[in-house]
Amino acid sequence: MKITGVQTHLLTYEYKPNDVWSWAGGKTLRRNAVLVELRSDDGVSGIGEIGEAAFLPRSVSAIVAEQFEPMLVGEDPMNIEKLWHKMYMRSSHWGRKGVIIPIISGIDIALWDMVAKSYNQPLYRVLGGACRASIRAYASAGMDKPVDEMLEEIKSYQEQGYTAIKIRIGTDTAQDIERVRKIREFVGDELDIMVDASQSYTDNPWTDKQAIRIAKELEEFRLFWLEEPLHEDDVEGYRRLRNQSNIPIAAGENEYTRFGFRRLISPRAVDIVQPDVTRSGGISECKKIAAMASAHHLPCAPHSFGSGVGLMANIHFIASTANCIILEYDRTVNPLRDELLLEPIQIDKGYVRLPEAPGLGIKKIEEFGQRFPFLEQGKAVDRDEQKRGRQLTWFDI
Repeated sequence: MKITGVQTHLLTYEYKPNDVWSWAGGKTLRRNAVLVELRSDDGVSGIGEIGEAAFLPRSVSAIVAEQFEPMLVGEDPMNIEKLWHKMYMRSSHWGRKGVIIPIISGIDIALWDMVAKSYNQPLYRVLGGACRASIRAYASAGMDKPVDEMLEEIKSYQEQGYTAIKIRIGTDTAQDIERVRKIREFVGDELDIMVDASQSYTDNPWTDKQAIRIAKELEEFRLFWLEEPLHEDDVEGYRRLRNQSNIPIAAGENEYTRFGFRRLISPRAVDIVQPDVTRSGGISECKKIAAMASAHHLPCAPHSFGSGVGLMANIHFIASTANCIILEYDRTVNPLRDELLLEPIQIDKGYVRLPEAPGLGIKKIEEFGQRFPFLEQGKAVDRDEQKRGRQLTWFDI
């Protein structure tokens, strides 16, 4: 089997006014996905997602066509480790971080999808088999909204069977702490609560002293973890925060490759490691990151907030990796997540059953180009947000 072509697919779902949501990084008006498809001479194809490429969709498509397709055409897709090394080394003098690693991530996912399909097996079995029969999932939502609306949202997740939820903070500290207080009072001890401060997405992230103070104020609410309370580059700040906080500290969604994660893992700057297979280097690299975390007795809780392709890739990674503890299940409106799946995901008492479809379990991408045509980025700006100096996040975070 040989690779014969590489193609990117750009998709957009634009929110209806009632579905638009805000968070510490701005306001989200639409969801984009940049998918990469590999084709082979025996008719087997593979699909992957280039995480965060939705911010630079046209540029990413050009880079894939001009730089990465020539590296891959004619190669045997079974040689995944060889191809990852080839892509990384040939781009390392102009890549290593930023958008290049997500491109490699998407291609790596597509290679694994192709290989698993060739064996007619769900991907986790090709990755070494299942470490668990089902995966605990948490409802990832709780965006910037009035507390009473958030409590109604959380109630709906309880009714659906979730045992854990994540909310966002990072806009106004006093309001954030009061929001967490009311949520804990509302759910009692029935739900685990994760809190995401999103400090890698703000113009002025918290300092370590601010994060320590806020973490101490949040300690009484018995959080499962506090996520991204500092910018990703403030590794020393993370180490100080972790040493002074009783709340487990989680981070990693904006870090790249095992080399970047070594900065967080080796000094034990975090308690929970959060790679994303669509960003951090693909399934191949996230396996190495998870192994490094395991060697330091740290769990992984992968970040997952993209299309159905990225969701399924993270599910297969979690299913086949012993120290992965939970699945992030985005609950914002996103047909690019739900409608691409061959098998709908169902939550049973807070757990997701492992998929059985070959490969990732994604429908043929040709079905979606006309339904979700890509919309060029405009100058969409919300005037109220503009007055407060905040730019819009016009799609996927």
